[in-house]
Amino acid sequence: DMFAIGLENQLYYGITILGGSAFALGLGWYRCSKEKIAQSKILLATVLLPLFTAFFSHLFFCLVDVEYTLYSYSFGYFFAFWEKGYMLYGGMFGAVLGLFFIGGKDGLKMLEQYAPSGAWMIAAARIGEGFLGQGYGEYWMDESFFCRFPFMVYDPYYEAWGWALFVLEALIALAVFAFLLKKKKSWAGDGALLLLGLYASAQIVLESLRRDEFLRWGFVRVEEVLSAVLVLAVLLCYCLKSAKGKQLSKTLCFGLSVIMLVFCLLLEFATEGRIPFLMFLDVSACYTAMAGACAVLAGCVLWMRRLCNAQYMTVGKERCL
Repeated sequence: DMFAIGLENQLYYGITILGGSAFALGLGWYRCSKEKIAQSKILLATVLLPLFTAFFSHLFFCLVDVEYTLYSYSFGYFFAFWEKGYMLYGGMFGAVLGLFFIGGKDGLKMLEQYAPSGAWMIAAARIGEGFLGQGYGEYWMDESFFCRFPFMVYDPYYEAWGWALFVLEALIALAVFAFLLKKKKSWAGDGALLLLGLYASAQIVLESLRRDEFLRWGFVRVEEVLSAVLVLAVLLCYCLKSAKGKQLSKTLCFGLSVIMLVFCLLLEFATEGRIPFLMFLDVSACYTAMAGACAVLAGCVLWMRRLCNAQYMTVGKERCL
């Protein structure tokens, strides 16, 4: 099989990443050209963005456990981005930094046009993860209809099926990709914030469900924490971008988001039976509740964006009069 837990298929992984990159860069070129961005900047982005993404993806991976990296390898390994070990949020940071560096005064415009490409590359990276035998969840010991791809992937070592989380993660990224392509034109940076907010909202529960070689600090899942921080950062950016007014709605939206994040934290501990007043919830109920809380978080991102865009469009019309 192409997908199997613990088995690497480097050929298909390479094809997926290279093919996904080619499409993403081509789409970014096309969208930037329509916005009359200088061809020299688009060419630089096409050449340098993969390097920025790979470099920071590997660097962030190493920084998660500096002591282990130095002990097992060397200081130079931090910069050896061609070696194994990547972190998706590091790649996203590298892409944003690269576009600002390349675009200069057009950095935000380029970031807006490359946002759908970013969602596409997340989907490609998740599928690639599956080819490396990663991105799976709990094992399912009983035979059922779901014991087959794309619902589950097989572990030949334990002779059991595990949930194929990488497929769900890729589908969510593709849904965001379609949404970004369809959305109406607005201010530069809106698409990037939308991508980050929606993806991070979903990733909180998806990261919690993973049972593979995920990044961690002790028992803390690194990408789950970063996802929570990123959701709050996106909401704050929308608040700062919006005009004055609607303070009650903004406060309610931000407050609800914080409540949902705290709820997710409690549910994370509840899955291990550490929260006494949530003992009535079994593991499945905890994850169902967490998924609902993440859906509310995504709704808060869309709500705050609507508040921001409504005021932004109103201010823009007043300036034109």
